[in-house]
Amino acid sequence: MAMKRRGDGDREAIIYMVAAVPFLMWHLILAYLRMRRRANKEGHHFYQALVRDGVPRDTAKELAEMYSSNLSLRQMIREMSLFTS
Repeated sequence: MAMKRRGDGDREAIIYMVAAVPFLMWHLILAYLRMRRRANKEGHHFYQALVRDGVPRDTAKELAEMYSSNLSLRQMIREMSLFTS
């Protein structure tokens, strides 16, 4: 049984995809870092609001950390795999 040879179009598409992966990964990393920075900033605002409203500082710090650390790249990728399968 002879194997089918890939056409030039297939080869070009594969080369294009391989060349695009680093670019896409770079943009994914930058987007994730922007989201992390924004989550940390919003966590700080949340902490300030809790303290202003009378929540003890220790409790406010725990709640703000839970609020801002809820962003996980692994969890996001796992959830995205449900849509790509």
